[in-house]
Amino acid sequence: METNKVLGTELDRRTVLKAGAIAGAAAFLAACGTSGSSSAPSESTDGTDSPSSEINFANWTYYIDVDEGVDTATADTSESLRRFKAKYGTRVNYQEVLLDNDEFFGTIKAPLEAGQDTGWDIVTPTTWMAKKIVDLGWAEKFDKANMPNFVANLADEFKGRAADPGNDYLAPWQSLMTGLGVNTKKTARFTTVSGLWDATLKGKVVLLTELRDTVGLVMLGNGADPSMPTRATFDAAIKTLEDAIASEQVRKLSGQGYTELLINDAAYAAIAWSGDVGIIQADKPELEFIVPDEGGMYATDNMLIPKGAKNKYTAELWIDFYYQPEIAAVVEAYVQYICPVKGAAEEITKIDPALATNPLIFPDDETKKRLRVWGDVSAEDQAYFDEQFSAVVEGVGA
Repeated sequence: METNKVLGTELDRRTVLKAGAIAGAAAFLAACGTSGSSSAPSESTDGTDSPSSEINFANWTYYIDVDEGVDTATADTSESLRRFKAKYGTRVNYQEVLLDNDEFFGTIKAPLEAGQDTGWDIVTPTTWMAKKIVDLGWAEKFDKANMPNFVANLADEFKGRAADPGNDYLAPWQSLMTGLGVNTKKTARFTTVSGLWDATLKGKVVLLTELRDTVGLVMLGNGADPSMPTRATFDAAIKTLEDAIASEQVRKLSGQGYTELLINDAAYAAIAWSGDVGIIQADKPELEFIVPDEGGMYATDNMLIPKGAKNKYTAELWIDFYYQPEIAAVVEAYVQYICPVKGAAEEITKIDPALATNPLIFPDDETKKRLRVWGDVSAEDQAYFDEQFSAVVEGVGA
């Protein structure tokens, strides 16, 4: 299939979009009038039996299907968004403004604190941030009467999660694995985290600037469990990173730009996200995603309706629309992350049979058992972790 033909454009934009995306989010909120002055939550403007003409959807970059040769998803350049409009008459104002959970949260915190509409009807934070929003009382509870597909087709592994035991506030959008990205033409294939520190890879290793992914994987390599992080296991992981940086083993810590280094052979190995490697493989099959022998990290981004969203009902319709297997398959064929929708594998076969057995989209049970989710810690410990990891990132350059 041709879903990966815009890869070169994707990677270039991903490296420069962060500041623009956050600024874009702020500008969008300003245009919506969310100045931060105190008021009661905005009432929904869509009826329980009448979809609104538009909804505003904030998502991460390149996280929904787009037409071949198109750079950015819009209501007119995404098959799934077009189908939604055809069914409900609703145009999805789709904006790629999430590139960092904390920074995006900073753009919606003031209106939520003030009891105002954020301007967004759907946002897609990672579970740890989504839980924070729910715990603050800043998420709308789903009316599941409007969401029969979500109820019927949510994969069992996503039911009853600690962040949302009743599946009342969070609808999984995509999940991702963090593991090793290895160029098997440039270096011998390896399957352990310690392989990143092999002398033959000096200066050819790139790591992620996401604390939970990089530190979590290094913890696993050290024999520690990132689902139960402590200051001792965290400090040991930081020491491993500092040693690798001091010896110039690590070329760079990077956000989405790490993919460009792998494509251009500036790096031969990385701590990498599964979907990114899947996209790169279309043009660079020698790049392999490996869940290390010690295990990998796992995270989920979730659709959430912010408190006071003006179009809650129509947002629920979109969530339910995505949970149709045939629609989820359209999205998955492009993004190649882990799908939360039952029946999507059968539907994706109609698009590209090879994708139905792609372990990056549909990992087997044995792989899932080896994945870990970063554990909850106290606010004090998380602040300590953030400070220490930020110093590492700043020391090597991002």
